[in-house]
Amino acid sequence: MTNRHDITPGIENLPLEWLAGRRVGLVAHPASVVRDGRHSAAFLRDQGINLTALFGPEHGFFGRGGAGETIADTAHADWNIPIFSLYGQTRAPTAAMLELVDVVVYDIQTIACRAYTYVSTLRLLLETCAHAGKTVIVADRPDPLMLTPPDGPLLDPACASFVGMIPTPFCYQMTPAETALFLRDELQLAALDLRIAPCRNLSRSLPLAAIYPNWQTTSPAIIALANALCFPLTVFFEALPIMDHARGTPLAFQRLGSAHADLARLQLPPLPGLRVTPAEYPDKNGHILSGLAFEVADPTAYRPAQAAFTLLHHLEEYIGPALWRFPGSRPDFYTQLWGTRTPAPPWPDYSLRHLLYP
Repeated sequence: MTNRHDITPGIENLPLEWLAGRRVGLVAHPASVVRDGRHSAAFLRDQGINLTALFGPEHGFFGRGGAGETIADTAHADWNIPIFSLYGQTRAPTAAMLELVDVVVYDIQTIACRAYTYVSTLRLLLETCAHAGKTVIVADRPDPLMLTPPDGPLLDPACASFVGMIPTPFCYQMTPAETALFLRDELQLAALDLRIAPCRNLSRSLPLAAIYPNWQTTSPAIIALANALCFPLTVFFEALPIMDHARGTPLAFQRLGSAHADLARLQLPPLPGLRVTPAEYPDKNGHILSGLAFEVADPTAYRPAQAAFTLLHHLEEYIGPALWRFPGSRPDFYTQLWGTRTPAPPWPDYSLRHLLYP
């Protein structure tokens, strides 16, 4: 049941004349749904749109792949159209893929953090379509960090990777459409035919609870808004396996513990917008860890990168060299996540030029 005050995703506001008589590709995942629960692909087909190809980002069009898992191309069982993986043999649409479409619609629920790779897919899509002369339509959606000011170091091009590909701070506040407009200008994609289908009734004056009365799972670990908000705080522990950040449980990114230290005893300074409390929790194997629970109490005061850097600094003192030397540690990946070899603040102030929602 919907009402006229609901935030309407951009896919429902997309002018159908932009697609009429054209072959349409759709970049989407399981969170790409309209207000009545239909997937965006079904929604477009129900409008009579000629959907000729589907594309899936990391985790795949059906959202079944794990973090970093290679996804193969496939075909839609009912519609007899290809589903191309943009997280398999290629991360960008190939010329052969784009031969099947005239316009590509990007309809993805993002998290405005460089390390969440759906924005890397967006950048490669924009660049490839600009070169190929294909129209890109970004059907906008809210972002869980859209109330949180930009935070963290700018990307060092020498440290760029698929977990750090856009020239922004680590957390960048923008929705997908705002990000596309920014990238078009920043990357000087003058040839790109970029069109925006904005959200209706979306405003940064709304609280997150009103922006997200419901959350659609965006990837296997991000099953709730709380997971999304804490992602930029604890994603760095993907590279530091002595630490557990509740991966594989419903509390992913919201908890921090270790089988090798009692983190409930770790003393942290106040962190803006963030509530930190001692907590016991089960890891993915059912072992009870004594650690910390994180809750974003005020998204507008929250500084994810600052909090992450502070947390890591105190863990270095508390855990010692084992934090970096534990078997399986990936210091290069840690650098890629930050997007720089010198992540220490202070970071430059950063103002955004393409905000669509006051």
